[in-house]
Amino acid sequence: MTKKVLMLAAKANMIQQFNHRNIKILQDLGYEVHVATNMVDFGSMSAEENERFKQWMIDNNVIAHQVDFERRMGSLKGNIRSIRQLRQIFRENDFAFIHAHSPLGSILGRLVAKQFKVPTIYTAHGFHFFKGGPKSGWLVFYPLEWFFSFITDTLITINDEDYELAEKHMHAKRTFKINGIGVDVVHEWLVTEEEKKSARQNIRRELGIPADAFLLSSVGELSDRKNHRVVLEALKLMSPDELKHTYYVVAGTGDNGDMLYNLAKNFNFQEHFHLLGYRSDIHAINYASDVSIFPSLREGLGIAGLDATVDGTYLIGTNNGGVSDYIRDGVNGNLFSPDSPQELSHLIKGRLQRAPTMNRRFDFLKRFDHANVDKVMLVVYRRYE
Repeated sequence: MTKKVLMLAAKANMIQQFNHRNIKILQDLGYEVHVATNMVDFGSMSAEENERFKQWMIDNNVIAHQVDFERRMGSLKGNIRSIRQLRQIFRENDFAFIHAHSPLGSILGRLVAKQFKVPTIYTAHGFHFFKGGPKSGWLVFYPLEWFFSFITDTLITINDEDYELAEKHMHAKRTFKINGIGVDVVHEWLVTEEEKKSARQNIRRELGIPADAFLLSSVGELSDRKNHRVVLEALKLMSPDELKHTYYVVAGTGDNGDMLYNLAKNFNFQEHFHLLGYRSDIHAINYASDVSIFPSLREGLGIAGLDATVDGTYLIGTNNGGVSDYIRDGVNGNLFSPDSPQELSHLIKGRLQRAPTMNRRFDFLKRFDHANVDKVMLVVYRRYE
């Protein structure tokens, strides 16, 4: 009889962005992999990327199930509908275990899995409560995570702070820590300085940015949580002379594009500000940049920030969440409070006169290589054989 496992998340982007390799690991262990997610309201990726992901599942024999999960924590009516859809999937399939992601998906998934007596693995991609975080996170999400930890077989966290909190306060049978989904550190360190210089020239030529300009970049959806506005607020505090040769580009899609453009226009910076939309050449954008800025209000680990520092780009990142796991202050970057444009402006000014260094490599980043993450996931999955 074929072993079956269910990968579950509220939005398809969570599976697409974080679980390709997990699916392949499970298939190599002999599992028939099913995915339950919302592929209609698919989250923070482009429609084209969503179609490519659906085709990837077909090509790789992954069985997809549409579940109409709503946004954020959903409505009562919507969540009841999603539970009914999940129950039907469980009735039709005898799963060995499920691997759940995202707050809403994991809560509803664990409820149904408990009913069908199916063990649950839950990866918390950054708890919504953290040191210095808003009280609402502690009042709403902490009780939810604490309660549902009692019906969690294995809890996986992706940063040091969450792991310590889970070990002390959550009640899953087992707790593991992985370094996010991992990035290809070894491969990126094989890219030569000549290749990076070529990519730098090509990106700047494409965007009309002078070779000697000071380029800041950010990667992430255009949302309140990703907080790109604080970068523009920080730039607004700089003098006209400092801004004359400074540019800022953001790669990502979302609803805040007009707001960000108007904010840049407010201090006559719009000609030096570019919204790039979805990009598949993020490494080249990192090579083209003098500084990468990762300003999220909350971040589990932040793969975009990790990619930037592995690529050798100086990184200024939020001090909330897992970004501090891979930034050593003053070595490969700086940490700042994401609600302080003054602090960020000071850090940007401190980099203005520095020559770019593109082939910076730091041994402490090796633990984030995806091979090390995959080793932990293999240990987790083998417990259910």
